[in-house]
Amino acid sequence: MNRLQSRLCLTAVYALAAAASAPFPAWGQGGFNGPGRYEIRNVRSGKVIDQDRNDQTSVIQFSARNTDNQQWDVLPAEPGFWILRNAMNGKALEAVGPGNSTPVRGMPFTGRLGQQWRIVPARDGNALITNRLGKTMDIPNASTRDGARVQTYDVNGEANQRFVFRRLADLARRDDGAHLRLMDAVMDGDGVCLCREPGFRGRAFCVAAGDQVERLPDQLIERFASVKFFGRARGVELFSEEEFGGRRARIERDQPDLAGFRNERGESMRRIVSVRVY
Repeated sequence: MNRLQSRLCLTAVYALAAAASAPFPAWGQGGFNGPGRYEIRNVRSGKVIDQDRNDQTSVIQFSARNTDNQQWDVLPAEPGFWILRNAMNGKALEAVGPGNSTPVRGMPFTGRLGQQWRIVPARDGNALITNRLGKTMDIPNASTRDGARVQTYDVNGEANQRFVFRRLADLARRDDGAHLRLMDAVMDGDGVCLCREPGFRGRAFCVAAGDQVERLPDQLIERFASVKFFGRARGVELFSEEEFGGRRARIERDQPDLAGFRNERGESMRRIVSVRVY
């Protein structure tokens, strides 16, 4: 199973740029107001969506404790869709099957279709969280107990399918791990930024020293043109395939233009799918 050890955080300025170019749904339903960090509470039970600390995969409802496993970073995905990533471990909410009563899981972030959700108005003005197959997040049997597993089900609009978003913070601040920025590369701390344009310009995907990404989101693959080091980061390994496969190159200093860069075998490294930073 893939393990995404760094976190992807879209800054507010990137979200604004994305909103200008794509038809995002209207904001405001159930307290949802665009990209940011939220607590998500079920209307029927009053419990919040929780990433189980024990296995760090199960998604349950639980009494609110204001802990990071109950906080979700909502990030733009494809037009009209959102990614919901847990603040504790960076895992994304994913619909792991097409049927009714299918559990929702916290899975390593890839941006794949099962991790993309619509946040749409319910009949009372609160929010339904629906997947690409039209199923919606649901608390089984309208349970009010702590530990009930979150699932997907046909939309009926009942209170156990409606949610309230409580905004906790925007995403314009630094967070540990990886970032995507619409600005020249800058990083507080030790790490490496992969930049979209030569000379360390444009959007940058930044990974902290000691972190790794087993598979970049599809929209980032083959999109980098320069590499910038920060702090005490000693090196970055770039791989042309997921899970650290394919062509490999280790870079130990700034590379202002990857177009001319070759690995030790003379191979181009413009295609980058997985990354390790030291």
